[in-house]
Amino acid sequence: MPNRTSKFPALTPRLVSRIVKKTAETVRDRYIFPDDAKAMSDLLLAKLREGTFDDLKAVPDLTQAMTEALHSVRADLHLVAMAWLPQAAGGEADGVMDSWHRRMARHNYEFRRLEVLLGNVGYVDLRGFASAEMGGPTASAAMGFLAHADALIFDLRDNGGGEDLVYYLMSYLFDKPTHVHTARYRDHDEQNWTYGYVPGPRFADKPAYVVISRTTFSAGEDFSYNLQQLGRVTVVGEQTRGGAHPVEFYRFPELYLELMIPNACSENPVSRANWEETGVTPDIAAPADEALDVAHRKALERLAAEDADDETRRSREWALETLRLRAKHYMPEPGALAACVGSYGSSVEVAMRGDDLTMSWGGRRAYVLAPLARNRFEFDHGTQQVTFGMQKGTAKSLVWRTEDGDEWRMTRKV
Repeated sequence: MPNRTSKFPALTPRLVSRIVKKTAETVRDRYIFPDDAKAMSDLLLAKLREGTFDDLKAVPDLTQAMTEALHSVRADLHLVAMAWLPQAAGGEADGVMDSWHRRMARHNYEFRRLEVLLGNVGYVDLRGFASAEMGGPTASAAMGFLAHADALIFDLRDNGGGEDLVYYLMSYLFDKPTHVHTARYRDHDEQNWTYGYVPGPRFADKPAYVVISRTTFSAGEDFSYNLQQLGRVTVVGEQTRGGAHPVEFYRFPELYLELMIPNACSENPVSRANWEETGVTPDIAAPADEALDVAHRKALERLAAEDADDETRRSREWALETLRLRAKHYMPEPGALAACVGSYGSSVEVAMRGDDLTMSWGGRRAYVLAPLARNRFEFDHGTQQVTFGMQKGTAKSLVWRTEDGDEWRMTRKV
């Protein structure tokens, strides 16, 4: 892999001075908090005079040192000085947002996984927020896929932020335009509202959950915090790091420098505050690797408490019981899986594949049977289960059930 650092020009006293002075000037003029902006600018210039940067060898080293100095005044994680290079000699400039936009389509605008979880709970794994212009059609397609879900879970545990698709996606959770955020600049305010129209279904009356972690940042926190304050979602997971300030990018090609500078302060219309430095506090605290299961279980508990027809109620109770059994992490005793191997009924085959117990029928592919409880297993994403009837340590029969209430009883062939 080429060493990008080696492509930068050598740092000379003159280049160091120009980079530091331009950063100090831009931060002073653009950073959202004027008093902090002046303190940051003065600190950079003082360090320049003191020779703090004299021994640095490369532009990336200098930008890192400047960022650390800026953060010593105010630890704003959105405030960053970055070394910048064109894509290639004579090529177009390629900064942070250029790279982000270029790869968006290849990454499906960060919609990584859609699924209807057990109990008809819709699931969205979203790793970032593109611009609404670019990512809107994909977001609408995702919500259309989940149109018939009874509840929604937005998984933002690996969501590092992004752009205004955050407000486009929020729009699916309201039935009318709703004020969700205000950006306060030095000289004016801008309100962000949900859209009056988005294609496809809306989910205004359906329970919604957001799963977060320490990795969730910026626009990911915006989505979580503002919907939480409006009482529209339940947030599950870990406290986030806290980055609430909208930013602008400033590029200085002749200095190999790009600056990301917060130029506004976020304000929620309900709390009149934001999540800067403090982060988003979950409604239900859970370790990141358990948060999705917790959110799924909470969604099912809420759905199970609602009035529903018999079939819907049975499906929800099935799903909730399955999740509760999964949480116990049952481990079969040695030899218990092998005791179930055999032929059942006219076409069911239970076999061992490595360490896994599998089940197939009618020549179809074999499903791995995951233990839920003693002699009880799930398969097909939890929508089906099989329970073995044991005699003297050997399976003699099985009961095969589905979430829809279907049931088959079979004896083992001798």
